[in-house]
Amino acid sequence: MKCTLHKKESCKTQSFSGGRISELASGPSTREQNASAQNARAQVDGTGETLWHLKLLAAEQEETALPQDEGCDRVLMVLDGEAVFSYENQRVARLKALEQDRCDGDWPTTVFGRTVVYELAVRKDSEGYLDLIFPQKENTLCRASEENERSGAAHALYCHSGYAVINAGSESFMLGAGDLLVIESSAEGEDLSYGVMGEGALIRAQIFYGETAGGPEIIPRQRATFDDFKACVYLANVQFRWAKYLVKSLKTKWFDEELSRAINLLERCYATTIVFVIGIAALAVLEARGPFSGGQVLLLALVWIVVDSLLVSPAIYMLVVPKPVRAHIKDVDMLTPYEKKVREQELAKDPFMEKMKRKYDKHTRMWGEERSQSEGDEK
Repeated sequence: MKCTLHKKESCKTQSFSGGRISELASGPSTREQNASAQNARAQVDGTGETLWHLKLLAAEQEETALPQDEGCDRVLMVLDGEAVFSYENQRVARLKALEQDRCDGDWPTTVFGRTVVYELAVRKDSEGYLDLIFPQKENTLCRASEENERSGAAHALYCHSGYAVINAGSESFMLGAGDLLVIESSAEGEDLSYGVMGEGALIRAQIFYGETAGGPEIIPRQRATFDDFKACVYLANVQFRWAKYLVKSLKTKWFDEELSRAINLLERCYATTIVFVIGIAALAVLEARGPFSGGQVLLLALVWIVVDSLLVSPAIYMLVVPKPVRAHIKDVDMLTPYEKKVREQELAKDPFMEKMKRKYDKHTRMWGEERSQSEGDEK
């Protein structure tokens, strides 16, 4: 976890028509996110805009037009008093102290009533939420209250009143009223947890950005190349039973779901095995008919094994597997959260036990059918 403390006196304040804006904190820029998450393949646009920001908007007139946040979703919370928010041609919302409303940052927004608004704005390809934490005298462990499987996350704790001591990892931070602590994940999918104690009220922003774990990566199909054939040579020769123990590279590589389905299809119909056996049978016929001696047939068998391994089986794989092949062969250290979950499920499976279970279920079902039939005959 990476922690950054923003003191009340360090925030920048500027005026706008009808009030003041105090910038509390902002998240990684899209350029920073792109650089830090290349290995995680985080999807960002690279424009250099921040993915999220937190601000205080002080409305100093009875009717104040708030600045828009184009391209963002935002959550507005009233810090004191009461105010009415009017979203032009959309709807209105009446909020009391520490109540919140979610809106589109593109909507022209007018606030009626002098108040201070706490704003969380996140880009539309990210997610953000606000909630309240009321610290107790004893240390209380806090985790995310919103389920999310994006690759990046940040929690921002704003001390609205009283004080709080935050224990994050090996560090402790003291927050007074107006101070803000930002806790960011330093690794993809890291679970953010921290201890909170004190008194008063904290406003917590939970921000999630980067690639979701909701589904597989979509890899566009491309025309076959010689590099694809080389990858198929590798695939065709690592499908034997003990390959994961004997082939070192398999410990650091993972075949994605689309590639695995293609390989399983070939293995289930024994396509490469049938072709190999046909070749061996042809050699046996040659030996039986006598044109070649036993030594010559053995030599031809060795040649056939090499040709099958380097040409024939890879060619069969080329017909079925998705291209580009190497895009579907991934380093285990560079998997998305979704891919990690799929890989963990695959590692938890025992193919031998599943095969035995299928056989047992089949025999049990056949026994049940025979018993039902015999009982019917007796009746």
